[in-house]
Amino acid sequence: MSSDEAFLITVLRALRQVNLEAVIVGNTAAVLQGAPVTTQDIDLLVRSSKLTTAKVEALAQRLGAFLTRPSELVDITTLLGASAPVDVIVGHIAGDLRFESVKSRARTISIAGEQALVADLADIIRSKEAANRDKDRAVLPMLRATLAVREG
Repeated sequence: MSSDEAFLITVLRALRQVNLEAVIVGNTAAVLQGAPVTTQDIDLLVRSSKLTTAKVEALAQRLGAFLTRPSELVDITTLLGASAPVDVIVGHIAGDLRFESVKSRARTISIAGEQALVADLADIIRSKEAANRDKDRAVLPMLRATLAVREG
Protein backbone atom coordinates (compact mmCIF):
# COMPACT_ATOMS: atom_id res chain seq x y z
CA MET A 1 0.00 0.00 0.00
CA SER A 2 1.36 3.40 -0.96
CA SER A 3 1.54 6.29 1.47
CA ASP A 4 -1.15 8.04 -0.61
CA GLU A 5 -3.51 5.09 -0.18
CA ALA A 6 -2.73 4.89 3.53
CA PHE A 7 -3.52 8.59 3.96
CA LEU A 8 -6.77 8.27 2.01
CA ILE A 9 -7.80 5.41 4.30
CA THR A 10 -6.92 7.58 7.31
CA VAL A 11 -9.12 10.38 5.93
CA LEU A 12 -12.01 7.98 5.26
CA ARG A 13 -11.74 6.55 8.77
CA ALA A 14 -11.66 10.05 10.28
CA LEU A 15 -14.72 11.09 8.23
CA ARG A 16 -16.60 8.08 9.60
CA GLN A 17 -15.48 8.80 13.17
CA VAL A 18 -16.65 12.42 13.08
CA ASN A 19 -19.80 11.48 11.16
CA LEU A 20 -19.08 13.87 8.28
CA GLU A 21 -20.65 12.76 5.03
CA ALA A 22 -18.38 13.70 2.15
CA VAL A 23 -18.07 12.99 -1.55
CA ILE A 24 -14.53 12.76 -2.88
CA VAL A 25 -14.25 15.06 -5.88
CA GLY A 26 -11.44 16.33 -8.09
CA ASN A 27 -8.47 14.34 -9.28
CA THR A 28 -8.52 11.95 -6.32
CA ALA A 29 -12.01 10.85 -7.39
CA ALA A 30 -10.78 10.52 -10.97
CA VAL A 31 -7.80 8.39 -9.89
CA LEU A 32 -10.13 6.11 -7.90
CA GLN A 33 -12.03 5.51 -11.15
CA GLY A 34 -8.94 4.65 -13.18
CA ALA A 35 -7.96 8.00 -14.66
CA PRO A 36 -4.20 8.27 -15.22
CA VAL A 37 -3.80 11.61 -13.45
CA THR A 38 -2.04 12.75 -10.30
CA THR A 39 -2.92 15.06 -7.47
CA GLN A 40 -1.30 16.55 -4.43
CA ASP A 41 -4.40 16.85 -2.27
CA ILE A 42 -7.77 15.34 -1.48
CA ASP A 43 -10.89 17.35 -2.29
CA LEU A 44 -14.03 16.65 -0.29
CA LEU A 45 -17.48 18.04 -1.02
CA VAL A 46 -19.66 18.25 2.09
CA ARG A 47 -23.22 19.32 2.80
CA SER A 48 -23.79 22.80 4.12
CA SER A 49 -25.37 22.50 7.56
CA LYS A 50 -25.17 23.99 11.03
CA LEU A 51 -22.94 21.10 12.14
CA THR A 52 -20.50 21.24 9.23
CA THR A 53 -18.00 23.62 10.81
CA ALA A 54 -17.75 21.61 14.03
CA LYS A 55 -17.36 18.36 12.10
CA VAL A 56 -14.65 19.83 9.87
CA GLU A 57 -12.81 21.02 12.99
CA ALA A 58 -13.10 17.53 14.48
CA LEU A 59 -11.81 16.05 11.20
CA ALA A 60 -8.78 18.33 11.31
CA GLN A 61 -8.10 17.31 14.90
CA ARG A 62 -8.26 13.60 14.02
CA LEU A 63 -5.86 14.15 11.12
CA GLY A 64 -3.47 16.25 13.20
CA ALA A 65 -4.05 19.16 10.83
CA PHE A 66 -4.89 22.83 11.21
CA LEU A 67 -7.55 24.78 9.33
CA THR A 68 -6.94 27.58 6.87
CA ARG A 69 -9.30 29.56 4.68
CA PRO A 70 -7.51 30.36 1.40
CA SER A 71 -10.20 32.89 0.46
CA GLU A 72 -13.29 34.32 2.04
CA LEU A 73 -14.83 34.43 -1.45
CA VAL A 74 -15.44 30.68 -1.56
CA ASP A 75 -16.52 28.25 1.12
CA ILE A 76 -13.40 26.08 1.14
CA THR A 77 -11.40 25.14 4.19
CA THR A 78 -7.99 23.57 3.74
CA LEU A 79 -6.62 21.17 6.33
CA LEU A 80 -2.84 21.45 6.42
CA GLY A 81 -0.20 19.63 8.42
CA ALA A 82 -1.32 16.08 7.72
CA SER A 83 0.32 13.85 5.09
CA ALA A 84 -1.32 15.87 2.30
CA PRO A 85 -3.63 18.88 2.14
CA VAL A 86 -7.36 18.18 2.34
CA ASP A 87 -9.70 20.76 0.80
CA VAL A 88 -13.19 20.69 2.30
CA ILE A 89 -15.64 22.36 -0.07
CA VAL A 90 -19.02 23.23 1.40
CA GLY A 91 -22.24 22.97 -0.56
CA HIS A 92 -21.21 22.96 -4.19
CA ILE A 93 -18.35 22.74 -6.67
CA ALA A 94 -17.74 24.55 -9.96
CA GLY A 95 -20.35 23.89 -12.60
CA ASP A 96 -23.13 24.62 -10.07
CA LEU A 97 -22.91 21.02 -8.89
CA ARG A 98 -24.62 20.88 -5.50
CA PHE A 99 -23.77 18.35 -2.81
CA GLU A 100 -27.05 16.44 -3.06
CA SER A 101 -26.91 16.10 -6.84
CA VAL A 102 -23.25 15.01 -6.83
CA LYS A 103 -24.00 12.54 -4.03
CA SER A 104 -26.97 11.10 -5.95
CA ARG A 105 -24.69 10.11 -8.85
CA ALA A 106 -21.64 9.16 -6.77
CA ARG A 107 -20.22 5.64 -6.54
CA THR A 108 -19.31 3.86 -3.34
CA ILE A 109 -15.86 2.31 -3.47
CA SER A 110 -14.50 0.10 -0.71
CA ILE A 111 -10.89 0.82 0.20
CA ALA A 112 -9.33 -1.39 2.87
CA GLY A 113 -12.69 -1.80 4.59
CA GLU A 114 -13.59 1.90 4.51
CA GLN A 115 -16.32 3.22 2.24
CA ALA A 116 -15.51 6.11 -0.08
CA LEU A 117 -18.28 8.06 -1.76
CA VAL A 118 -16.69 9.12 -5.07
CA ALA A 119 -18.10 11.68 -7.50
CA ASP A 120 -19.09 10.36 -10.91
CA LEU A 121 -16.45 10.99 -13.55
CA ALA A 122 -18.94 12.99 -15.66
CA ASP A 123 -19.48 15.37 -12.71
CA ILE A 124 -15.72 15.75 -12.25
CA ILE A 125 -15.37 16.64 -15.93
CA ARG A 126 -18.25 19.12 -15.76
CA SER A 127 -16.73 20.79 -12.72
CA LYS A 128 -13.27 21.06 -14.27
CA GLU A 129 -14.76 22.47 -17.48
CA ALA A 130 -16.60 25.12 -15.47
CA ALA A 131 -13.56 25.99 -13.33
CA ASN A 132 -11.55 26.44 -16.54
CA ARG A 133 -8.20 26.72 -14.76
CA ASP A 134 -4.98 25.78 -16.56
CA LYS A 135 -4.50 22.73 -14.34
CA ASP A 136 -8.06 21.57 -15.04
CA ARG A 137 -7.80 22.05 -18.81
CA ALA A 138 -4.58 20.00 -18.76
CA VAL A 139 -6.27 16.89 -17.32
CA LEU A 140 -9.59 17.11 -19.18
CA PRO A 141 -8.45 15.05 -22.22
CA MET A 142 -7.38 12.19 -19.92
CA LEU A 143 -10.60 12.35 -17.94
CA ARG A 144 -12.73 12.33 -21.09
CA ALA A 145 -10.76 9.37 -22.47
CA THR A 146 -11.20 7.47 -19.20
CA LEU A 147 -14.94 8.14 -19.27
CA ALA A 148 -15.16 6.99 -22.90
CA VAL A 149 -13.37 3.72 -22.06
CA ARG A 150 -15.61 3.18 -19.01
CA GLU A 151 -18.78 3.80 -21.05
CA GLY A 152 -17.48 2.01 -24.14
